[in-house]
Amino acid sequence: MKRAFVLFAALCMVLPIAAPQTAAPKPGLHERPMSADEEAIRQVSEDWIRFYNAGDAAKVAALYTDDGYYLSAHILAHGRQAIEAYWERGIKAGGHIDFIKPLTLYYTGDLAYCAGTYQATNAGVTVDGRILIVLREVNGKWLMTAHETVVRDQPL
Repeated sequence: MKRAFVLFAALCMVLPIAAPQTAAPKPGLHERPMSADEEAIRQVSEDWIRFYNAGDAAKVAALYTDDGYYLSAHILAHGRQAIEAYWERGIKAGGHIDFIKPLTLYYTGDLAYCAGTYQATNAGVTVDGRILIVLREVNGKWLMTAHETVVRDQPL
């Protein structure tokens, strides 16, 4: 019995060494492929930056639902027309979006949200802040239904 136990213990120590070794994926290095919905949702932010920086407020506004909202400390714009007018003023004032960095994205059914950070340079002054976007899928296309930005208190 003692001999069987020693043999069993020896096999338990040797087999892992003799078995083919495969590296376990490190947490955070393996990302799952994005679904078509997730890609489309992320593309909305990319299109928003591209259209805004190109000076095209109409294309920016087209990324919102007809009854969409844009909210900030400066304005509550409701509806595509009001949103377009607000972004047109920002573009004419020399606004530029440096980046939008999504921190989280969640979707289910025809609703999604994306929370993140952003940086903008407005009339030569760089600011950063937080962003929350709520999207709704309308006729197979993801559109912003609510968009809120908060400028972070900037260091002096």
